[in-house]
Amino acid sequence: MSKFAVECIDITKQYGHLYALRKLKINIEVGEIVGILGHNGAGKSTFLKVIGTQLSPTAGSLNILGNDVKKVRSKVRRSIGFVGHTSFMYDELTSEENLRFYGKMFSIYGESLEKKIDQVLDQVDIDKYRYVAIKKLSHGLRKRVDLARIFLHSPEILILDEPFSGLDQTVVETLVDLLKKQSGVTSLLSSHSSELLKEFCGRMLTFSEGKLVNDTKGD
Repeated sequence: MSKFAVECIDITKQYGHLYALRKLKINIEVGEIVGILGHNGAGKSTFLKVIGTQLSPTAGSLNILGNDVKKVRSKVRRSIGFVGHTSFMYDELTSEENLRFYGKMFSIYGESLEKKIDQVLDQVDIDKYRYVAIKKLSHGLRKRVDLARIFLHSPEILILDEPFSGLDQTVVETLVDLLKKQSGVTSLLSSHSSELLKEFCGRMLTFSEGKLVNDTKGD
């Protein structure tokens, strides 16, 4: 198995004449917790979407856990848990129904699925909302259901784009504690708050105009 969870080799993403990412060369080791910083439009979200296989790069090569994404995209996706700006939840379904739907997408069924749903709802502390339709939940609670979703299939890589946005301090602390407990899992998180990321990220990547301009590791 590769020592790298993520290997970017000259990754470029282009929209017409606009470069969202410019020839990125980045290696992220298995188990690293990496913070992604940069102003709006710096390329943070595009980078995370490419790593999360939500977008395909215009040029360059991307390996996830030693697998070439171009060749085995569906296999790679099963190893990733992705939470973006937009919720993947269905408004008319309850929290539990949404999780059951996504669990089956990852080939989890029967008693194993029900136990997993119980586990992830407890992890993010929203078990009492399991029978409530998503459309009736606050932004913070919807975010928690999205977080429960990504833990369903025990992914090896977690990708969270602005996971703290709109959350109160209690929820942020719950999320941070949860991420710290994911032993051996590689995590990539973006945020406008460098101080918050520095509390638990061992490495910080800073983007500007689609380029990696700073790569620092904690003490």
